Amino acid sequence: MTIQHVAVIALCVEVAIMVLARFGTERRYWNHHKRRGPAPTKKDDITLVSGVLYALAAAAMMVGALTAQIEWTLSAVGTFALFGILLPAFAANSVMVMGTRGRPEAVTWWQRGVACAVAAGGGLVSVGLVG
Repeated sequence: MTIQHVAVIALCVEVAIMVLARFGTERRYWNHHKRRGPAPTKKDDITLVSGVLYALAAAAMMVGALTAQIEWTLSAVGTFALFGILLPAFAANSVMVMGTRGRPEAVTWWQRGVACAVAAGGGLVSVGLVG
């Protein structure tokens, strides 16, 4: 299995995590609408990502790009911005949203650790999508 295969698998896992988190958020909105649950919080949105997760994904992506010695074209930079920073950070935030149901004060240390691992892993293997 090559790095390209690993990158595509990681991309599919990230998208699946984001879809599952979004379905959970929609379920909470629907339950609230039917008066079966509390109102969802603003933090339920998977796109409200902490800057730390963006920075972690960007740092891991840069480490991967420098070790693989990628040619920095406009296409490569765009691919890295989308698949190396944005999607891993969204997936990492989705992990925390699913784990806490949108309550940022309820995030435990291990949930934050899993989210950081998702952001760093996604940024690191995104190099395979460029190469």
